[in-house]
Amino acid sequence: MKSGKLVVNASPIISLARIGCADFLLRLHDQLVVPKGVFQEITAHKEADQAVEWLKANNYKEIVRSVEVPAAISEWNLGQGESQVIAFAFQNREFAAAIDDRAAKKCAAVFGISISGTISIIIKAKKMGLTPNVEPLLLALRSNGFRVSDRIIMSALQIAEESNYS
Repeated sequence: MKSGKLVVNASPIISLARIGCADFLLRLHDQLVVPKGVFQEITAHKEADQAVEWLKANNYKEIVRSVEVPAAISEWNLGQGESQVIAFAFQNREFAAAIDDRAAKKCAAVFGISISGTISIIIKAKKMGLTPNVEPLLLALRSNGFRVSDRIIMSALQIAEESNYS
């Protein structure tokens, strides 16, 4: 069963697309918003990659929205994508923000925005029956450049109730 609404930054899309799991974003949420700045960040590369292909395959032209970023959020000096994600979630309180950047997470917390990251999306996917195990996905994330400590991986495995770690 899908739950909630999510506005998503580039990192979760790129990271999940690299391991073949970007569809988790669609399958887990009632509504998914990709702000214009995030769309531009992902598609700015000259070479198409998995994230670009995923965006194109899912016709994100229809749900990409321009977002006005308030000065209070701009003052955090985050990237355009992170700023737009946080601003959208701040202006649309029914949306959680999918972000991985530590500074962006701090900013979102200050504004009382519900936060979801790539790892929590993977854990939620397991709980919803979209994947049998999170461990191979977490290791695939890491091998594809996603920076995550052993401590965070172990914590995620405990939360996901992986049989070898619970």
